[in-house]
Amino acid sequence: MLVHLSRFNKPAIIFPYKRMTMIDLRTGSCLNLALDLEDESIDCTVTSPPYNKRGVGGGLFRKIKYQDFDDTLPEDEYQEQQIELLDIIYDKTKEGGSLFYNHKVRYDKGGAISPWQWLTKTKWNIREEIIWNRGSGPEISGYRFIQTDERIFWLCKGSKHPRLPRRSANWTSVWKFGPEMKNPHPAPYPIQLPARCIQAVMSEPGIVFDPYSGSGTTGLVATLLGHDYIGFDLSEEYHDMARERIANPSKNDLRKFSDETGLAAESDTDVFTLAQS
Repeated sequence: MLVHLSRFNKPAIIFPYKRMTMIDLRTGSCLNLALDLEDESIDCTVTSPPYNKRGVGGGLFRKIKYQDFDDTLPEDEYQEQQIELLDIIYDKTKEGGSLFYNHKVRYDKGGAISPWQWLTKTKWNIREEIIWNRGSGPEISGYRFIQTDERIFWLCKGSKHPRLPRRSANWTSVWKFGPEMKNPHPAPYPIQLPARCIQAVMSEPGIVFDPYSGSGTTGLVATLLGHDYIGFDLSEEYHDMARERIANPSKNDLRKFSDETGLAAESDTDVFTLAQS
């Protein structure tokens, strides 16, 4: 394992997978940190922001509570922050680059709040809406049909967009896989989600970004696929979790990665040789 300093003089761990891979984890507000990124430097972003659930949850399902993030903002303030962040990421993304944005429809006081309400106000072109069928959901009261779906919005910069490999296109616009259950982070998504997104649009080594890095699922997949990774989070504890996970992937993570991507991680230590697809 090699370590070098990024241009922000913070340690960036390099793992020699298929190529020399840089992981740059920065702690702080994603809105402020994103402004420091180089313009038109990001190839692909895969992220899932906190959903602003305002304390909803509990019972049989764990209540979402983040280490250092307030998930109880007034809805208009939350949406304004999301628009601001997405527009900054747009400026930092290469022409033709992609952003995959995982969110959901939320129901509140007889109404529904959809990500379409703010995504259409950003600079991005909405290329496609993908439905993630999680297979399970928290609504067990009988007042609604159980909500087992979330959304993944494929956003593109400019009129140019990648042409999907046939294997990726064949996944269709409804993706069915379960949520991540064995992860101490309060709201992780599973390895399959960033793996499908990144493989679909990146055929050459590049930079993958996640402004809500959390336990490092996006970073783990990005590095296993041979890409550089930049991740932001308010919590240094979550970054520590991500560093350990990327440095020493579990056999379970490696199995899920291989099953999803069709690539074989031939070692479960710190060096991986990925078979050609």
